[in-house]
Amino acid sequence: MSSSEKTIERLTKTIETQVKTIEAMSNELALLREQVADLTEKLSKKSSPKTKRHHKQMNLFDDQW
Repeated sequence: MSSSEKTIERLTKTIETQVKTIEAMSNELALLREQVADLTEKLSKKSSPKTKRHHKQMNLFDDQW
């Protein structure tokens, strides 16, 4: 096997490894994006009732009584 053939074989293996790594990282990124979306939705659902206040409801810390 010539030197250039060895180089081509080595580079081919490197590319195959990199493709597998990219695929794995892409899958992980998709899962992480789903988690962020789910957690963001949960967080916004938790905080929304607390931030809404009826106009008749008094705020304990308001100076206007």
